[in-house]
Amino acid sequence: MRRAVLISLAALAAGATLVGCSDNNDSGPTPSTTPMPTTVPAAGPVLSTGESSIGQIVVNTDDMTVYAYDRDEPGTNASACDAVCLQMWPPVTSDTPKPEVLGVAGVIGTIPGAQGGNQVTVNGMPLYLFAGDPRPGSVAGQGMDNLWWALNPAGEKMTNAPGG
Repeated sequence: MRRAVLISLAALAAGATLVGCSDNNDSGPTPSTTPMPTTVPAAGPVLSTGESSIGQIVVNTDDMTVYAYDRDEPGTNASACDAVCLQMWPPVTSDTPKPEVLGVAGVIGTIPGAQGGNQVTVNGMPLYLFAGDPRPGSVAGQGMDNLWWALNPAGEKMTNAPGG
């Protein structure tokens, strides 16, 4: 599965100019509509930690960087990332409302996913992947539009870490 995800991500990254979600209505290229598989089987941890150029970060089961979005209000049970945003920032989901994690502190939970299922949260913050991260440990989404942040193992946004 990891190889299929990486191949899908590479194809997506090659075919789309990477843009973040923002309020400016520029008419930049439209991202690919190829869906990224993000639902994780119940067996095994949905989140763990991994190494990156900005230090220890939270990753999903495929070791891809997990991000939080500043426009999300922690604890509201909703994502602020709309359908267009979700094309570049697919949610981290779980098939169980109580996902298992390994090495990640903070309160782990879920909210109803915009595309169905359970979107995983840390400390009430919905979590996402970045379609532009080409491989495990990549942090290309870090600091994007000054809205998207990788998380440290404590489940806190790494807002002082530069993009990579």
